[in-house]
Amino acid sequence: MMLGNLAVALNFTAETMDASDGQEYGYRLKNDTFVGSLGDLLQYRTDVSFNVRFMKYYDTHNIEFLHPIYSDQLCILSPKSLEIPQWLAIFLCFHPYVWASFVVIGFAGGYCWFVLRRWGLQKVRLYRQRLLKGDRARCAVLSIEMWLVLLGASSTYLPVRMIERILLVAFLIANVIISGTFQGTLTTAFSTKSYYKDLNTLAAIDQSELPIATSSRSLLDIFGNDSLSPLYQSLKGKLQILNESARHRAAFSRDVCSIERHSDVHLIINTEYIHPNGQPMLHVVDECPRVYSLAYIVRKGWPFAPLFNAAIYRFVESGLCMKWYEDTETALIMQKRIKQLREQQEEPLLRKLTMIDMQTSFYIMALGMLISLMVFIVETFVGRG
Repeated sequence: MMLGNLAVALNFTAETMDASDGQEYGYRLKNDTFVGSLGDLLQYRTDVSFNVRFMKYYDTHNIEFLHPIYSDQLCILSPKSLEIPQWLAIFLCFHPYVWASFVVIGFAGGYCWFVLRRWGLQKVRLYRQRLLKGDRARCAVLSIEMWLVLLGASSTYLPVRMIERILLVAFLIANVIISGTFQGTLTTAFSTKSYYKDLNTLAAIDQSELPIATSSRSLLDIFGNDSLSPLYQSLKGKLQILNESARHRAAFSRDVCSIERHSDVHLIINTEYIHPNGQPMLHVVDECPRVYSLAYIVRKGWPFAPLFNAAIYRFVESGLCMKWYEDTETALIMQKRIKQLREQQEEPLLRKLTMIDMQTSFYIMALGMLISLMVFIVETFVGRG
């Protein structure tokens, strides 16, 4: 898009070519020769390289950059987290803090009930009133009774004093809220797919033990050459050079992470690495280690560089470069999604509940009945003995 508009603006005919050796960007070899489009430029096989590059040192002073097009981040692509199995989803739909809070509320409520009842017994002794059923109940018994109230069951020690009734009413209201939230969350867990947590920080990438692979040698400085950060030093040791597509291996083999420009990942994922149901196969880590400006390169001292810079400057300042990129990205994504929808039916995100979805509850019920049967048999033989 940029080359075509430059040709119109500067009135020239563009003759395009791919890299002569198939290397898209290129780099310097140990014998001080260059390969890829960088080598074609230095060896006068082309005048300008229109694959946009990061503005950094490429082991040669014989090239220069045209006016920057935009700035971009180098980010890490990790394999998308796997789907949580149906039987496990119902246990992971609540955060552990929620389960802990639920347990603490039950015991705290039972203790409060016990304290209020002890205070009420002092009034009974003061006025020589008759003791009622449950007045001498222990704290553990009242905690179990409060648990029954929270779970929606009936209590065998219903209070008759107003202060205890107020406490019980508060926990009955809490039962309505907790049970409604619990049932709604379980329904969501049964009817929708849930996934494990994605890797969203560089520290999480480091802890995952996944290597960071790339097929471009020019990206090996993504974590800096002299970084004093222990995290960056550790991540730098995970870098690997692959002779295949690193992102393709990350998506299908799921044993590496890859490096990609942030502005390209949305297009790449939505056109190449996406399931028919719309779920991506790769995940973009939120924390990106490097930011670069991007531009085209020419040979140092190229006489037409000022003319190209002036035209590119007008395109950039008018916002046309970003508009062209976004329009192209949207068109390619829509074309890919339409093709997928025509080839195979899209799986709905929401679906009806079936007996297969409810099998976990039956397994739990069967396990409980099996344990109770074993306990019954043991108690029978122990009682006979």
